[in-house]
Amino acid sequence: MACRLNFEERKFIMKYYWKYENVHEVQKQFRKEFKKEPPTRFTITRIRDKFEVDGTIHNVHKQHAGRPRTSSSSTEVERVLEMFQKSPRKSLRQVSREVGISKSTVQRIMQRCNWKSYIPRLVHALNDDDPDRRVQYCKWYLEQCQGNAGFPTKIVWSDEASFKLNGSINRHNCTYWSPVNPHVTVEHHVNLPGITVWCGLSSRGLIGPFFFDATVTGPIYLNLLQQFVIPSIRIDFEDEEFFFQQDGAPPHYHRDVRSFLDELLPNRWIGRRGFVEYPPRSPDLTPLDFFLWGYLKDKVYAKKPATIAELREAIEHECSKIPREMFVDVCDSIASRCQKCLDQDGRQFENKL
Repeated sequence: MACRLNFEERKFIMKYYWKYENVHEVQKQFRKEFKKEPPTRFTITRIRDKFEVDGTIHNVHKQHAGRPRTSSSSTEVERVLEMFQKSPRKSLRQVSREVGISKSTVQRIMQRCNWKSYIPRLVHALNDDDPDRRVQYCKWYLEQCQGNAGFPTKIVWSDEASFKLNGSINRHNCTYWSPVNPHVTVEHHVNLPGITVWCGLSSRGLIGPFFFDATVTGPIYLNLLQQFVIPSIRIDFEDEEFFFQQDGAPPHYHRDVRSFLDELLPNRWIGRRGFVEYPPRSPDLTPLDFFLWGYLKDKVYAKKPATIAELREAIEHECSKIPREMFVDVCDSIASRCQKCLDQDGRQFENKL
């Protein structure tokens, strides 16, 4: 049977939980410090919850220590709301410490006053001429759909993404408190280290994933297209005509890559200096960015892979599980996104969806 934790051990747990906010890391540090098996995940989270509610790591009911839960006064309500009005990005825990009341009391105050936490959207910053390029591209896409209802089924969308072992960007840790939705957005330029994955997506399914073991260069990307990507696409499409889309990343813009696509797909590839120019900084218009990468990261990181090999295996496994119907729905949604982009004169529109 597990021994009861003493005060020093409980204090150590809280100290390292506040530092890392990760139970696994707390257990690792505990094992290193006390030279014994750490408490379970349940015990650690129970100590954390007790501190947030009662303001102590002692056993409140047995020793009558700590701060009891009390109803909030009008003064506390005013102070809490005033703090969120001045700094709406504060967390409940921060306000709890600064006002001197429990986190649960702060939460009850926000609920009674009908204040909610809103999660900002991550959006790419646009350059001055980007909206015009986006409008031009969206008009072309919608014209193709009007002329041929099956056009969305003829495009293979492609992209690379970085996955890292300690997880993806967590927007749930970034909130904005307000009585009404402020439609907050966060402009964020993403450049994260980790394993690089390439995927192609069409209404017929997923092509890949393919992994890069080194920095992606033009010759490496060209080899991927020649040896793996195009043969895989031909298996899906057989003798049918298809379009290939890529963004303007430097490896995609390599001279040999463009020459290869010009020869293989004359008038049928979309990208930087392609037959159709794909607008830069437009992840909201390609299904890999607005759907696939977020979907995969949610699934992959739920398994908490500990090594690169486990990470690759998890990515391959989750890619194989996505039903084809989902790809059809995603590709069908691109036309409505293009129309929404036109309605916003080429500017960001996802906060309007």
